[in-house]
Amino acid sequence: MPSEIGASRALLAVRVITLAPLLWFLLGGGAIGEIAGKDWMPVEAFAWPVMIAPIVLTVAYVTYRRDIQRSAAVPDVRWLYRIAAGLFIVANGAMILYSWIVVIPAALCVAILLDVLINKPAKEAL
Repeated sequence: MPSEIGASRALLAVRVITLAPLLWFLLGGGAIGEIAGKDWMPVEAFAWPVMIAPIVLTVAYVTYRRDIQRSAAVPDVRWLYRIAAGLFIVANGAMILYSWIVVIPAALCVAILLDVLINKPAKEAL
């Protein structure tokens, strides 16, 4: 039962961490600007959430790694993290012209895709 709760928390974390900045990036940067007819938002307003989200995704991935390793109840947890990391690589790759700092979140996403962060066994909670 605790494993299922951890897996559901891991799923909720990846969904929120992925959808919130990407929707802000797409709606704030594209659709709202098109509707308003002018560029009223600076680039930083919609670029930085997408650049910070992979760092938060990595923290959630490391926090829930025990539940991700043993997710027999919800086998899609690991794949959902990989899909989110792939989306952030694409989004951050598009922003490489904005700032070279994008390399750090992109490297964290590559680490998630390659399971570098989860290869070490998780310690049991006391």
